[in-house]
Amino acid sequence: MKDVDAALIGMPADQRANFMNSPKRIEELLERLLINQQLANEARAAKLDQDPLFQRAVQQQSDKMLTEQLAMKLRAEVSADIVEPLARERYDVNPDAYAIPGRATVRHILIDTKTRSDAEAKTLAEAARAKALAGEDFVKLVTEYSDDGSKRSNDGEIPDGEGEGLVPEFVAAVKKLKEKGEISPLVKTAFGYHIIKLEARYPAKSQSYDDVKERIISDLANRMRDNRVKEHIDELKALELTAKPEVVASLRTRYVPSATTADPAAPGSR
Repeated sequence: MKDVDAALIGMPADQRANFMNSPKRIEELLERLLINQQLANEARAAKLDQDPLFQRAVQQQSDKMLTEQLAMKLRAEVSADIVEPLARERYDVNPDAYAIPGRATVRHILIDTKTRSDAEAKTLAEAARAKALAGEDFVKLVTEYSDDGSKRSNDGEIPDGEGEGLVPEFVAAVKKLKEKGEISPLVKTAFGYHIIKLEARYPAKSQSYDDVKERIISDLANRMRDNRVKEHIDELKALELTAKPEVVASLRTRYVPSATTADPAAPGSR
């Protein structure tokens, strides 16, 4: 049991229960520990653990694990009791920042300019738009005219026509559509010509503090915990713990026998 506890020591306490809630993960962990133990016993029998360099490496690994434990301790010092009042203050300063953004659901027809000339594409797009303005079923027009391969699965629908990942010209055209059923002018992008129809526009929706409380606390706590660790490291850096030049030179010539004690040439100086 202690070996299992030790194997999980580097895992945050709130994640251990979830990890150990899987019989398969437990079996894999136990198998790995048993194999490692067997291999370690073989290494000891061969007296590999008595190598001074190996012992130094073990000490360094121990120091690294202690460093990680200290970081976890420093992070734990930032408790929810400290964070929650700050989270409430952050929400009150700018509640609009936590609103659900508005969106516009649209359908579009794409006439691409890769398989035809620009003039041909524009003429075809104008014909499709004229039919849309005349009231023809837009989904049928998508099927008939659109070169967008995704039309087979979505009938040309884009749930958020102002969302990320869409080209600026397309988004700008969608923003100008105000009424349900409104048809855009031809919109030229790198993909070709688009005809866009507004299906629905959903306004931004505000959220109460209780709606977003857990998210704000989590985000703020993680940031404060990271800062706590960084501040401690910065305090150590302020002590000016620098290596002596003669030690740096000695190590360099030890691992690079052809090197001299002079500084290596700067990149591009030769």
